[in-house]
Amino acid sequence: MKVLTTRVEDELMKDLELIEREEKADRAEVARRLLAKGVKDWKLKKALERISDGAWTVRRAAKFAGITYYEMIEEMAKHGVDSGPTLADLRE
Repeated sequence: MKVLTTRVEDELMKDLELIEREEKADRAEVARRLLAKGVKDWKLKKALERISDGAWTVRRAAKFAGITYYEMIEEMAKHGVDSGPTLADLRE
């Protein structure tokens, strides 16, 4: 495990302290959880963008985001991301 040191605004520190009290967790644990969630959300967003752009397949995007193919299909539906023309579209 590596160490990460960063400066944060006073308001953000107050929010972290609030979360610490509510979750009954120490600052390092709270920071790790929030950072992990942020990275996961960012990866999903990028994966959906790459699918939408036609740069990646659904499978590749799912692997990048760390979710299953079926979970990626659900996320695509939830966010209105289209993976391109369907077979019916191509036949027309």
